[in-house]
Amino acid sequence: MEAYRPDSWAAAFTAVASSSAALTGLLFVALSINLDKVIKGPGLVARAVEVLLLLVAVLVLATLLLMPGQMVAAASIEILVIAIVMSSLLGYIHIRAPRRALGVTRTNFVMRVVGDHMGPLFLVIGAVSLLIGNGGGLYWVLPALIAAMVAAIIGAWVLLVEIVR
Repeated sequence: MEAYRPDSWAAAFTAVASSSAALTGLLFVALSINLDKVIKGPGLVARAVEVLLLLVAVLVLATLLLMPGQMVAAASIEILVIAIVMSSLLGYIHIRAPRRALGVTRTNFVMRVVGDHMGPLFLVIGAVSLLIGNGGGLYWVLPALIAAMVAAIIGAWVLLVEIVR
């Protein structure tokens, strides 16, 4: 039952941790290129924090799941805590986002919110599934981490390219 043994996923979590660390570095490059526009733009600093939060959460969770000999209950709690913190902080950023000042359509904003929360949602499902030993376990966690990285990449694209338009 590989789905319920975190040790079996070391290669996947190593790849995810490495990728999120590299993307975090690229985010800082993107911010340095457009720093004036990000600082002056309404809501863009929060958008940068949102992207950073997604990437750091992925990095931290993937790294935690690499600990050898970790008990399933401990891994489940780690996953659940990261998911709740991610979702709470993202929700706070989204509630305070000046959608109108940014000129973002309602549809695009809803897509952003849903995209950002797919990772935490899958993490909760994965944590519960891992804890009860049924329903897919870590097969939910890896797509959750990938979903969070994709949402972060889209946000970084906005900070790098879209604000220049």
